[in-house]
Amino acid sequence: MIRFFRDRPWIWIVFAFVVLITGWVFLLRLAGEKRPESVEIKTITQQEQHDEP
Repeated sequence: MIRFFRDRPWIWIVFAFVVLITGWVFLLRLAGEKRPESVEIKTITQQEQHDEP
């Protein structure tokens, strides 16, 4: 069994890419589920800016 993997190093590369892609998918899904709330930003006009002390 070990000789099978030793003779075919491309299997390790494919396995590494599968692990990498799986990790990215997991992190992106987790970030999408736990995204922060949207905050509305109030814009201040130039007139309002001059009126404030």
